[in-house]
Amino acid sequence: MSELRKLIDQITEFGINPKVELTEKNDILKKLLIGIYFEFLNVEFEYDEMDYDEKPDFNYNKIKENVKSNFPDFDWYSMVLDSNKMEPNIEIGIGDELDDLTDIIKDLLEVKWRMENTSEKDAIWHFELLMRTHSEKHFVDLLKRLKERDG
Repeated sequence: MSELRKLIDQITEFGINPKVELTEKNDILKKLLIGIYFEFLNVEFEYDEMDYDEKPDFNYNKIKENVKSNFPDFDWYSMVLDSNKMEPNIEIGIGDELDDLTDIIKDLLEVKWRMENTSEKDAIWHFELLMRTHSEKHFVDLLKRLKERDG
């Protein structure tokens, strides 16, 4: 849990601080994404039966402004919608690096809040749930896009 907390603290900084002073931000971001994804793939959780207060509403637009300030070159990208289909006229869609990272950070801010305000079991359960149902696709898409940027 301490490694996950450290990774979450580092990556969420891009969404709460508009001027993160780091060189090689893209490389650092890749390492953080991979580290958190590794934690997700190896997480073991138990459901916490306790009732807790509702999490605060983390402002998507504010997080996105800070992400844009930290990654001004992030933009739209094209992607194949279903990579399992192998046909000549494959359906493509549009992704957004800013949205990917903003959604990741928003979900991880919730996990961080739970680490501080509920229980470890509750935080880990929500981490696994949010990754499995929402953030995992953003992680994979953003990592792929960052790799494509490197050539």
